[in-house]
Amino acid sequence: MPRVRLHKSGFHFNAQHHFPGEDGCDAHPHGHDYELALWLEGHFQSGAMLYDARQLTALVNTRIIAALDHQDLNALLPYPSAEALAEWIWQRLRPHLPAPLHLGVELWETRRLAIEYWGDE
Repeated sequence: MPRVRLHKSGFHFNAQHHFPGEDGCDAHPHGHDYELALWLEGHFQSGAMLYDARQLTALVNTRIIAALDHQDLNALLPYPSAEALAEWIWQRLRPHLPAPLHLGVELWETRRLAIEYWGDE
């Protein structure tokens, strides 16, 4: 059976973090305009959708954006790196998606730094 990937982008949130004990500007609270996109991968059946993108948008807005927008990530994660945040997003979404689908999180912290996280499925 053919496999397809659904890519849904256009999610945005602003949040701050810092890394105590680090050298340089990262030791001080600073913010980022994060960009988030998701990948769903699974088997395609003719005449059906892999997953309804409208449901995915609603899920991300309620489970992720509402929880992260204009927040201090240090209150959420012990070490709020982009990698740790991508994993946190994956863990919050995975239980709400059908088991046969593989979930990938694409998180842009800046225009030049992105993380892709696929979990351990």
